[in-house]
Amino acid sequence: MTDTAASKTTRLPAHENTDYSVIEKASMSLGHAPSGLLLPGIDKNTEKEATRLCARDYLEHHVFFNNYRFHNHLNHHLLAVFSMGGSAKRLQEIFDGNRIIQRPTMPMHQVEINATNYTEYLAKEEHYPDYVAFFHKELDAAGDEWHAVVSKYISDPRIFPFFMSGAFHPFIQIGYGLEFESKAITATALAQACVHIPDVEESYFPAAFEEMRMNLDNGSADDVSLMQTLDMLRGERAAADIEYKESIFARENTILGSKLAAKYGKLWTVCADEKAISAKYEELLSTAALLYISTTRPGYKQVLDFFVLHCLTSAYFLPIILDVLSTEQKARTLHAHWIVTLSIYSLVGAPQLYITPEHTATNTHAVADGIYGGSANPWLDVFKDAINHNDIHVPKVIRALWRGSILSALQNKDSTEQKALPPVNWLYIARATLDTITMSSLISGSDDRNKGTRFWDKGMLGYDQFWENREKV
Repeated sequence: MTDTAASKTTRLPAHENTDYSVIEKASMSLGHAPSGLLLPGIDKNTEKEATRLCARDYLEHHVFFNNYRFHNHLNHHLLAVFSMGGSAKRLQEIFDGNRIIQRPTMPMHQVEINATNYTEYLAKEEHYPDYVAFFHKELDAAGDEWHAVVSKYISDPRIFPFFMSGAFHPFIQIGYGLEFESKAITATALAQACVHIPDVEESYFPAAFEEMRMNLDNGSADDVSLMQTLDMLRGERAAADIEYKESIFARENTILGSKLAAKYGKLWTVCADEKAISAKYEELLSTAALLYISTTRPGYKQVLDFFVLHCLTSAYFLPIILDVLSTEQKARTLHAHWIVTLSIYSLVGAPQLYITPEHTATNTHAVADGIYGGSANPWLDVFKDAINHNDIHVPKVIRALWRGSILSALQNKDSTEQKALPPVNWLYIARATLDTITMSSLISGSDDRNKGTRFWDKGMLGYDQFWENREKV
């Protein structure tokens, strides 16, 4: 979004920064789920400011910031930095930089959405405020049992594909609502899901899962790792001879992506067992991280794909979301997440992965010392840089890698489910992200704020044509 484009966006009627009544108006509150991650630096003042700013976003802004259905990321950026101990001043800067491009909230309609008719308005963006009102009312009525309401709607097969659409954005928003124990944010997440247009065919999720489960039950399931499924999909994707396009969303590409995702997704077995689910999650997070970092062809400067990054950032929220689901639904949701990841991998051309020793080194401190110089804890520099970074996705990437570093260090080495778990140098990937992405997402009023900076790449990375104009080392 350029400053010129942003200047044409309608400026919103804003609440004053001294107006704390917005918290009550939005019924906004922030807590924290046990499976979320926090750093020291949070205090009563930053919590109060984060709550106020989330309330303003709830009251003032629409779910999409333009007519192309690009998602409002304001509270994503805000809460990611809040969780890392960002100051009240920094939280206000993030809000101010993000709000300029946002669209105002839409008016509610005469029709009242309720538990009987809520599927009648799916995929209709204009009903977003009606859905927010409906879900907020449902969550409030449930009192302390509101997680059961979330589980009910996530598990509804009629809208489950909506949660998994839009490059995982409804899924991520649900994750934020649950992580920060906010009914208001969760209501916006449920509403966001309902106004999406599903981009993975509804039948693929249950069909792939049921076939996987049947093969598991009758003993015919192969023990296939996620890395193996990527390799197999890449082979068939290359043989399909899909024409190179600048956009990854050409119809034949999206149709093929969904079909290949379902075909190869069913090869990954997920049992409805808590220990197995935990181990399979660690495999998924590790594979998503390696997929994210290793698509760059040798001889070229680091490329980080915009759509692949969402496979990683959404994976951060899986433990938080799974906590409110039944064991059976946990397995289904984890499996569905991988199917969407495979679909995105196919969409970007199923690129060869170039995994280097730096990507997989387990002695992360030694690698960091060799590249960045000695540090008592190099992650502290990562968090500092992530807090101050002006790209809306970078802090979310860092949080996912942060979670992975903890899980890898403390994983159960005796688990048979983890025998195929690939090693990951989470710190190296975090540092590479900060060093690669230097462009600002925030509007600062300066036309040249992003000169000489680098942003996320987008395109069919698996094709030679993609690399023709990419910068070499």
